[in-house]
Amino acid sequence: MFRLIKMFIYLIIIATIVIVFIMYNGGDKLRWFGKKSENVGKTIKEKTEYMGDKSDKIKKNLDNKKEAIEGTVKTVVKTAEKHGIIRREKGKSNE
Repeated sequence: MFRLIKMFIYLIIIATIVIVFIMYNGGDKLRWFGKKSENVGKTIKEKTEYMGDKSDKIKKNLDNKKEAIEGTVKTVVKTAEKHGIIRREKGKSNE
């Protein structure tokens, strides 16, 4: 219990020192930090939008290739069934 009170008192002292420092130096330091963090936020937003566009293009290309491969596999399987290379049971057709 005493440790909690002791930590609370230290926290109040540190907060008071920070507030006095801010009042003494003015808000220029905080404004500078805010501007820098705003610039970083804009850069992050731009880069995430760019990466999102790139990942959408990649996904679209992969989907197109997947459809082409699936179509080719179905054609090969049908051709193999016609020639008797593959025999499927009648109840397990994947068409």
